[in-house]
Amino acid sequence: MRETKKIVLPDSKIEVELYTYLSQRAYNEMINAFNKERKAKFVQGKGLVNEEEVDISFEAMEKAQEANIKYMIHSVAGETGPVSILYDKILEVSKKDFAFIVSQINELTKEDEDEKKNLNE
Repeated sequence: MRETKKIVLPDSKIEVELYTYLSQRAYNEMINAFNKERKAKFVQGKGLVNEEEVDISFEAMEKAQEANIKYMIHSVAGETGPVSILYDKILEVSKKDFAFIVSQINELTKEDEDEKKNLNE
């Protein structure tokens, strides 16, 4: 089982338990949100050639954020369950609490990315 971290939302005082790292499933869901809009060129003899700049829609960014939140939440107010139900509970909190959850998840996933970079060095 993945390690978790408990946080208390500043506005509602609800306890939310977050996973401490981004799973491969969550990473795939986030990347899929962006990849739906991306295209790659195939050049005979050279393989895949990607353009360096890609415009990403706000909708894709929202879907990626949704996947990130869904797969980082373990429990809300002590309740566990399907990710879609937990995500619905999160959508019912205040803007301040939601922003706090996002900031905590971003911090955890940033630490996860930093660890990956250190392994590659």
